[in-house]
Amino acid sequence: RDITGEEYYSTLYAIRESTLQEGLIWTGSNDGVVSLTKDGGKTWTNVTPNKLPKGGRVESIAASKHDKATAYIAVDRHLLGDFKPYFYKTNDYGKSWTLLSTASNGIPPDFTSRVLREDPVRPGLLYAGTEYGMFVSLNDGLSWSSFQQNLPVTPITDIKIYRGDLVLSTMGRGFWILDKITALRDQAIQTLGKDAYL
Repeated sequence: RDITGEEYYSTLYAIRESTLQEGLIWTGSNDGVVSLTKDGGKTWTNVTPNKLPKGGRVESIAASKHDKATAYIAVDRHLLGDFKPYFYKTNDYGKSWTLLSTASNGIPPDFTSRVLREDPVRPGLLYAGTEYGMFVSLNDGLSWSSFQQNLPVTPITDIKIYRGDLVLSTMGRGFWILDKITALRDQAIQTLGKDAYL
């Protein structure tokens, strides 16, 4: 709804077509609705997570590069006074969703969600951008670790993996690139001890 009270239509904020199946398209709107078509837009299904509070803005959708039934979304509700991060995953075309940003799995409860992306090479490697920085998950969102490195504290507004580099856009702090994320993609990184180094 427009603040003047005159406009009631919603705007699509995120649109992603699957790279695995032609015509499989996910959309997210500025009033919190997630929709899916499997036939190139002829028919649509509302697949909004049941437990997602209404009225948020779907900031990003990531259609999985590994499984056509899987997608990830980031929803922002800070304009409604709710600063919780809402990162979700579905692996059944939106019939059910799992909240990936619980109060105890690594992302602080007041770090508003901005963007969620899946690594195109390694399944289960996720990158999350929040209002206050960057997080990474090596286990498909079960737990998160801060991945701030030398980034300033700033909103991470989009994430792209391009030619093995991690590219970030921020709100007012420019673009940042982490060269060669090969080490993150190596399964052995999960078993390294505290004394390990790259």
